[in-house]
Order: sequence, then structure tokens, then C-alpha cells
Amino acid sequence: MTSILLTHKHFVAIDMGSNSFHLVIAREQDGSLQILHKEKQPVQLALGLNEKGEMSQESISRGIDCLKDFMQRFSNLSQAQVRPVATHTLRIANNTHVFIDAALEVMPYPIEIISGHEEARLIYSGIAQNQVLSDLNVVIDIGGGSTEVIIGKQTQPIRLSSLRCGCVSYNERFFIDGSLKKENFKGAMAAADKQFATLSKEYFAGNWQLALGSSGSVKAIAAAINETFADNLITLKRLKYLKNELIKAENVKNLTFENIDERRTALIPAGLSILISFFRRLSVDELQYAQGALREGVLYELAKIGQYQDIQQRTINSIAKLYHVDIQHAESVRQTAMELFEHVAEKWHIRQHARLLSFAANVHEIGIHINSKSHHKHGGYIISNSDLPGFSESLQHHLSILITHHRKKLHPVAIKHLPTSMNRSIAYLITLLRLAVLFNLGRIGTQFDFNHVHAEDDKIILSLPQTTKHSRLLIKDLQREQKKLAAIGVELVLH
Repeated sequence: MTSILLTHKHFVAIDMGSNSFHLVIAREQDGSLQILHKEKQPVQLALGLNEKGEMSQESISRGIDCLKDFMQRFSNLSQAQVRPVATHTLRIANNTHVFIDAALEVMPYPIEIISGHEEARLIYSGIAQNQVLSDLNVVIDIGGGSTEVIIGKQTQPIRLSSLRCGCVSYNERFFIDGSLKKENFKGAMAAADKQFATLSKEYFAGNWQLALGSSGSVKAIAAAINETFADNLITLKRLKYLKNELIKAENVKNLTFENIDERRTALIPAGLSILISFFRRLSVDELQYAQGALREGVLYELAKIGQYQDIQQRTINSIAKLYHVDIQHAESVRQTAMELFEHVAEKWHIRQHARLLSFAANVHEIGIHINSKSHHKHGGYIISNSDLPGFSESLQHHLSILITHHRKKLHPVAIKHLPTSMNRSIAYLITLLRLAVLFNLGRIGTQFDFNHVHAEDDKIILSLPQTTKHSRLLIKDLQREQKKLAAIGVELVLH
């Protein structure tokens, strides 16, 4: 009797927060996800930020050591798809590139530094996969350096906000010596009030059918409340009671909670201040701790399970429709670009960027809606300044660079400023996109034998078609392109 060996796809989400790094490993099981392993390490990146906005070498080292540990958990898994995302501290630090370069030495996966809005969207996505939601929901996620606040209708987020207040940053600012005086809480709550006051008017309508809180801070506060009231329901009255109990303790060192880690206990005063301000400002009556958050959102979208089927492609399709892109022509350019890509991807080590090139081809002409003369510049500007659900800040920036440089003059400085790991990859992707555009000029695809296309280091070699009336113009275009590509260190060889 022959046995059949079943293999599963594995999905790995890494959430690099300001306070903790989280790892979640899951596998696909009958169309759903089965969580295999969860792990958290208190890296505390935000504690390493100095007056110049730079992370200390100690905090960077803690983060890198954590990633080394995480790698050992999943490096031998079969068919593993890995998505590491980073949030507030790596968003704002002035030496983020140092961390990224060091991380790539131990973990060969590109780190997405996601925007505050994208972080909020992924949080809501993760909650939606683990929680029955109502017609009108408000969600708060108190992180180490930022707090995300989301309004949603059932499974769809309709307002996304990220505020610069977090349990680690507020702890350093208002409770650094562990003192729990009224003045400390008053200062922290006043600062949080200013942040919540910046929210749009929709956040102050009240009448929430369901208010949810995610993150370690909300979980710890719920646990602290449970020790007194025997349930986890969070209300403003209970939050005030907890605040008064903390003030009585006088110092964080005197706090003892049975089910809360000591390191998390130290952050409760800051998280509590933010949460009290949230209740007051947004007229929240009661709040429940929500299972699921950013890492679950990342995981489910990575696996494409649930209602969120390829949100990046949905975003690209939406923006193409919004700016009246010629879909048929864009698809021709995309097919040409991807055919070229297949011949050079392995040599140029750009296989992981296939979707970026495909997306760029899909929307390379969105700027024509504004002005055809410089539509490449307009297109890049649109992408840079649009809200693109599903796209990290870095991916959005890379897409903008590709579109800005798909025609006309190339600007090497835009590529040189990229992290070392992406510098050459973006140059190669620009090359492929520009060639695909050339082969489809005039909305008529030029027949070309792509089987003779190959790459060698910084070279791409094309075999010219036989000289005919229709190919002469293409050959001239390619010869002009040789000089332009040289500006970004790519040699186009024609023979």
C-alpha cells in the first residue's frame, strides 16, 4: 500500500513593533489557517531613540538578535511565505537603514515599513478575521510608539488614523522614574487629548455598537481590571478606579498583578492614560479586548484567506479605473514586461519583485489623466500621494519611482538614495518597464523574439530583429535607450 505524503503551505508573519517583536507561524488546512506557533520578544526599539531620532546600537542589536531567533523557528519549513512588517519606530527613526541592512544579513526577506494608515487597516483586518463585528465599530490599538484608531462598518474599515502616542514613548515622557503621582497622569492624559483632538469629526459621533481594543496594553489593562471585578469588561469608571489604585501605589515598583508580566506592568500607567483619554474624547461606554491584530491581518492577507482576496491588486485595479487607464494597452505592456522579466529574473535576483513590476505596468500611464506631456512625473506624484490599501510605505515609494522613470530622462539620484538592498533591483525593474513601453509604443505591439534575451550582471542583451520598415524605428528607440540606461548603470547590448 502506497502512502501519500501531504505537504502544507506555511505562512509566517513578523510584526516589528516599537515595544515587542511578534512571530506567528501558520499553515493552510482545508482552506483555513491553523496557527502553529506564536512568539513575542520585548525588543523595545522605542527605548533606544535619542534626541536626534536615532535608534541606539543596543536596541538595534536586540532587534537583530530577535530576528535571528525567529529565523530558527521557520527556516526549515516547506513552502514558507514570509512577510515581515515594521511600524512606528522604524517609520520615524533617522537610522532605519542601519537596522534594515543588518536585518537582511540574518533574514533574507524584505522588511515592509508600513504607514500608520496601513498599520490601522491591517489591525482591523486581523480583528475582522477573529471577531464578529457590528454595523458600526470603533477600534483602538495602543502600540509602543503610536496608537491606531479605526472606524469600521462590519468587516470594512471606513476611517483609519494613526496618532503619535504610545505606551513606551509616554512612559519615557511622563513615567520614566516610575512615579505614579496625579501630575504624571494629568500630563499624559492632556498630551493624549491633543492627539485625539486631531481626529476627523466622524470619530466623535459616538453611538458605537461595538468598541474593541487590541494590543498588549489593552490586554494588560483588561487583566488588571479582571483581578478586581472578576471580568474583563473595560469601562471609564473602572479605568478611573484603576488609575486611583496606581496613584495609591506611588511607584511602579510597588505594583503587583498576578497575571501581568513585570515589563508590561511598567507600561500600564502610560497605556491607561491613553485609554482614559480615548473613552472621554470618543464617548465610549464600554470596551472589549479583541483577539487578533496587526500580525493576524498580515497573516491572513499573506495566505489570501477570508474576504480580503489580494487587496494590492484590488487597489491597483481601483486606481487604474479612477484615472481612466487604457486597460488593454496597460495589459500589453504588462505582458511584455513580464516576458522580459522571466528571462532575466534569476540572473538579476529580482524574482521577489515580480508583482511590483506587474503593478507598475498596470498603472504606468495614470498621469495622462492630468497631462500627457509629462505624464510619467504626474503618475509618480499620484502614486506617492495616494492612499494605497495593502501597500507599505516602501512598496508605494518603489512603485512611484518606477512610474516616474518609465519614460524620458532618468534621474540616478532617486535610485541612489534607496537602501542598498533595493538600489540595483529598482534599476533593473526600471529597465524592464522602459523596454516594455518601447515595444508597445503607438499602441501597437512590436513582434520580437524574446527567447534571445538574457542578462549578465548589469547588462541586458537583446538580439535585434531583422531590419524592416516596421522595425527601423524600434531600433532607433533602442539605440537612444542605451544612453539613457547607462545613467543608472545598466548596459543595454544590441546585436
